[in-house]
Amino acid sequence: MWPTTVGAVCVIVGGLSLFGGCLSLSGMAEMEQLHTAIPFGDGELSEEIRTQIQANAPLPGVVNLIAGLKIFFAIALTVFGMALLQEHPKARIRLCVWSVLYIVLTIASIIIIWTPHWDLIQENSEVKGMFLAQLLISMPMYLILPVFLLVFLNKKQIQSEIATWR
Repeated sequence: MWPTTVGAVCVIVGGLSLFGGCLSLSGMAEMEQLHTAIPFGDGELSEEIRTQIQANAPLPGVVNLIAGLKIFFAIALTVFGMALLQEHPKARIRLCVWSVLYIVLTIASIIIIWTPHWDLIQENSEVKGMFLAQLLISMPMYLILPVFLLVFLNKKQIQSEIATWR
């Protein structure tokens, strides 16, 4: 029963992540999405803050590379989730490797995106709120599934059951 549940969750999260990655690649700014998560401000980014964020933003190629990697990881999660649904013996290893690499990608992308904005974070409470929303809301949401997969799929009982799959 657990392969069906966990595999289906991987397929669903992979599909949603693919959608989000495509939105990022098409130019939908994550900064503006984060701004809606803070409980203060005008509800929309002011032109002044938007200009300051854009002035310090990483190169567009870097942002597109991160979005492309997120799309790749979303497709991989979907495929590996389907393999788990089919009880493929290598699905566990692939999902564990995916989890470790996805955690690294998530942390690295946050560092790459926010490091150029550090002075702005220090000076502006709205930007600081967006940074904290990224760290306290968005990042944990990104990391729940890979951490769960690493813990769950490495239990002895699960490994023993997977060893019987052929």
